[in-house]
Amino acid sequence: MMADMCVSIKAGSSDYLEKHPERRRSFSQNFYIVGVTFAAGIGGLLFGYDTGVISGALLYIKDDFEVVKNSSFLQELIVAMALVGAIFGAALGGYINDSLGRKAATIVADICFTVGSLLIAVAPNPTLIIVRCRFRFCYCSYE
Repeated sequence: MMADMCVSIKAGSSDYLEKHPERRRSFSQNFYIVGVTFAAGIGGLLFGYDTGVISGALLYIKDDFEVVKNSSFLQELIVAMALVGAIFGAALGGYINDSLGRKAATIVADICFTVGSLLIAVAPNPTLIIVRCRFRFCYCSYE
């Protein structure tokens, strides 16, 4: 009885597109999906780039502040606050863009990023770097 049942199974395929070839789409037929995928990929790339930049800047921060050089906790906290700020910025970004509009939100983000960068550059102690680093990346991550 089992020999009479002939089941054809292809790994990873439900044979849906073979049964309905008119529903098969090529890569370039849906430009919206391609654009969203590209934007998400660029966002991930920039997030990784920001992580690398703050980690590279940590070398110079350690030169300026002896307490940071001697404390791995402070080093980790400086890098982590940049990432935590980016998480908050990504979470609030859609709401801010909806309420202000894309152009105004980008201008506000640019101003906050510039002011935050200048405040980090003149920070007299690592505590201010940690607080300002968090807010600088929070505002710039929704551009």
